[in-house]
Amino acid sequence: MCLSASELTLRVEGVPDNIADNVRGFLSIQSLENQEVTSVSRLMYLHRRAEDEIRQALEPFGYYNPELDLALQSQEGGWRAVYQITPGPQTQISRVTVQILGEGEQDPEFIALLASNPLKMGEALYHPTYESFKSQIQSLAAERGYYLGRFTEQRIRVDRERNRAEITLTFNTGQRTRISELRFSENPIKERLLRRYPRFEEGDYLEVVKLIDLQGALIDSDYFADVEVRPVMEEFTEGSVPVEVNLTPRPRSLYQAGFGFGTDTGARMQLGLNRRYVNSSGHKIDARMRLSEIRNDITAGYIIPGRNPRFDQFGLRTGFYDENSKTIDSSRFSFGGFWQKQIDEWEGVLSLDLEQERFSFDQDTTQTRLLIPRLQMTKTVSDNRFNTQKGYRISFGVAAASEALLSDVSLLQLNASGKRVDSLGERWRLLSRVEVGTTYTDDFDRVPATLRFYAGGDNSIRGYDYQTLGPKSRSGQVIGGQHLIAGSLEVDYEFIPNWRLAGFVDAGNAFDNFNEKIKTSAGFGVRWQSPVGPVRLDLATPIQDSGVRIHFTLGPDL
Repeated sequence: MCLSASELTLRVEGVPDNIADNVRGFLSIQSLENQEVTSVSRLMYLHRRAEDEIRQALEPFGYYNPELDLALQSQEGGWRAVYQITPGPQTQISRVTVQILGEGEQDPEFIALLASNPLKMGEALYHPTYESFKSQIQSLAAERGYYLGRFTEQRIRVDRERNRAEITLTFNTGQRTRISELRFSENPIKERLLRRYPRFEEGDYLEVVKLIDLQGALIDSDYFADVEVRPVMEEFTEGSVPVEVNLTPRPRSLYQAGFGFGTDTGARMQLGLNRRYVNSSGHKIDARMRLSEIRNDITAGYIIPGRNPRFDQFGLRTGFYDENSKTIDSSRFSFGGFWQKQIDEWEGVLSLDLEQERFSFDQDTTQTRLLIPRLQMTKTVSDNRFNTQKGYRISFGVAAASEALLSDVSLLQLNASGKRVDSLGERWRLLSRVEVGTTYTDDFDRVPATLRFYAGGDNSIRGYDYQTLGPKSRSGQVIGGQHLIAGSLEVDYEFIPNWRLAGFVDAGNAFDNFNEKIKTSAGFGVRWQSPVGPVRLDLATPIQDSGVRIHFTLGPDL
């Protein structure tokens, strides 16, 4: 043994980088690379091991007959190891035998997996592909409830002289496991309601994906802060296993407060109470008070889970609304019931409300009572609700009232709206928006102010004040119209992360007949992608009229 202050440099040549990296990972001598060599005998020992280690490192890539030229030299300033590798011919797969035995033999998922087998005759032998396919078989068995499944044969037989390999895999799934019992931990919600959440029943085959689905649904219910769904393998017996659902309840009440500002509403404040569960049947109460410079409302809803509580709920609601803007002087009380249901990607709300509204135009006050059935359907598809690059939102609704059914005026109102976000490249987006509505009635003077159509404002025709576009009375006061059409095209560009510049054109109007002129505005603005959604500051000017208006809004693009 001798001491030296020299260092070792190591080079692996003749193979691609990915193979060279694997070779280095096997080489014991690499531990001395760029280190002071204090023991020449140890250096020589590790060098002698290199041949076997390199051959072992090449085998996963199908190279079983490499030619190696391994040199270790002492030179001025240190030691130099150069390992030249000629990998030789890659071993080809000459035969593949993959079998699934047991109950899984007829399982469509296993049949599909075998059809996608990446191990094919004539292909190069690549051990990671072999190991990955084995893992897929084991994972599928676990997901489908074949907990007794195991490989009875797993072999690669390599003919080194002919560079050929035969692969044999035999997996016996055994008996597929069924769910013997579904247990819920102690919690404030009745088990009768909780048992409406699973998409499986006791006695069904156990599938991990359905357990994960149940976990997500119970978390989305808002009753529970944490949900754990697991098979109790300690009680596995005779091909069945109980499933345990451990639930951690959320606090019963959620209190909320928020403050904001918008150019339409001015300063605003919101207070809310969400009673997540009023009783063990999972009923909820949601109460809100919203105050702003021009509009105030107080609402409350009593919500009852439906037959499928994931997508179905109904309840009662009431509210008081008061608005005193440049256009509307109105107060309204309402009481009614609703049914909300999710149908695929559509959310539908069917409601029936009794509304009493008192409104004034030109110092003339009218009071109208309406019994209004409504249907509203909405669909939103987005890659990211807070920072949308691609997506759309469409909505349409219908409302009606009849003098024959407790209403002071008969009417039919239809509305539809759509908004779309398209990516035009890495930094550019196109935002488009359209909104239409129409009211059919023989006595429009008795239609409440809040059911009339107006245009203008932050989310309508920018450049005009809030709800200042529409038919006017003889004194010049905007009184709202029977019809509405409004649209917008906007392009924005992300000049630095989370900041965008935008240019837009808005057009539309509210009117009583289709001869009214369409109002148009144009402008530009800046957007900041805040943690709670986009914040927009716009400067817009009407094209037909004079003036400039600033608009400030906060909220998602869709």
